Amino acid sequence: MGEKLLIISDKKNDLELLKELLYPQGFSIEGISHSDHHAIEDAILNDSYSAILADFDLIGESVSKWIELLQENRSRACFILYGEEIRSNRISEILQKGAYGFVHRDLLSERIYETLLGGLENRKAFIDILGMIDELKEVNERLKKEKETLRKRNQELTFINQLSSEVAYDLNWDRILPRILDAGLLSVIDPEVFCLLYKIGSRWNLAFYLSEKEITKETILRLSENIIDRFFALSEKRIMTNEIDLHLCPSDVKVSPSPPISLSKSALVKPLSIAEYLLGMLLLIPKGRRGIRKNGTEEVLSTISNILAMSLKNAQEYHNLRQMTVTDSLTSVYNHKGFREFIQREFKRAKRYNKALSLIMVDVDNFKAINDSFGHQTGDYILQELAECLKGSVRNTDIVTRYGGDEFAVLLPEAGTKEAEVLVERIVHTLKNHTFQWGSEVIQVEISFGISTTDELEKDEKEEALINRADSRLYAAKRSRQTLYSISRGA
Repeated sequence: MGEKLLIISDKKNDLELLKELLYPQGFSIEGISHSDHHAIEDAILNDSYSAILADFDLIGESVSKWIELLQENRSRACFILYGEEIRSNRISEILQKGAYGFVHRDLLSERIYETLLGGLENRKAFIDILGMIDELKEVNERLKKEKETLRKRNQELTFINQLSSEVAYDLNWDRILPRILDAGLLSVIDPEVFCLLYKIGSRWNLAFYLSEKEITKETILRLSENIIDRFFALSEKRIMTNEIDLHLCPSDVKVSPSPPISLSKSALVKPLSIAEYLLGMLLLIPKGRRGIRKNGTEEVLSTISNILAMSLKNAQEYHNLRQMTVTDSLTSVYNHKGFREFIQREFKRAKRYNKALSLIMVDVDNFKAINDSFGHQTGDYILQELAECLKGSVRNTDIVTRYGGDEFAVLLPEAGTKEAEVLVERIVHTLKNHTFQWGSEVIQVEISFGISTTDELEKDEKEEALINRADSRLYAAKRSRQTLYSISRGA
């Protein structure tokens, strides 16, 4: 068989007997002293023997250590003991630790070969089991990696599906970046900075997602200029910083001292384009400057950019068309048709995302008297100036409309009563510092207002209830003459 055996014993008679018994069976035999512990341990670690036969009378308690070493090394050798008769419970203990068998010295001639063959067969089966275990471990590791890959891919597909349903055919880009985040962007990529540069109407917009909660004005300016330069490299279109409306996300990011962020070579830029016509740009800076092309991020960003490009093109075309149909020709704010479209859309969104929506109705007091005293052209002038004051007082996300006649409506997405009251105060301040002058006449202008919010509506009430509450409060204020926020400006 050519199997190598190691005999641990100092007894020459034992070694000669074992050679006499096993040489004819094709075994090669080497002996080693039981006291040469280093040599024994080296032999076990080298794992070059099929079996180790040891004189238990000599090695005693060392057997436990050597068996343990065999198991740790996953040795292919079986361990067989022989010696004088010992207690049966001790034999049982040694066998449980991993020795294959014990042969009484007086029975060596009769039983050692049979025991050795059984040990080798047992060891062969054990080695096969170890091989299967190793194979199963490899399979499990492979399955684990495949499962992780599938989990990540499933997250990506879920996000892409959610993003598509949210924005692909949406015509409003007022809150595009928060909606991308709501769709699950951060579940598939982990950016330090994620930003979108795009144009709606005549204004460019630069929306930043920042993983840090603080950033300096200098860093924002540096990032903006760098992004503009990258867009110029793609399009050869130069954008000035004063042409851009900046949006930070989350909205509670503090502008204060913080570590600088730079656009390194690891930043990834994706154009938002349709049929090679550049509409905008997407840019990502990964955390830790890790390579982003090796982990599938670039593929995901390409898909995101394609979805956003289609959505942006639809939004731009819709904006241009809507400007013609929903803009009041006198004041250049949205007309009543535009108001209806906006309140329906924002009301549904407020309900869907459980966000507040407020409405402010504004009316010019004694407007008929102004028309009667100064003429309709003067009245038109007053309405135009008031519209400009309203537009100059609201947030970028607020919507100013001419509800009808001398009445205006201002929609405040994601704002409750307190925010609406703050806006009214800002409008009041703006009007107090504005002069309504027609020719040589400085005209006294007073307004009344009414506020309503979705927070106070019943569950089944619709946008009409929001309008009716604000309108009734407006006219209640006018009737009672309690215009707490009236503005007077005389000659």
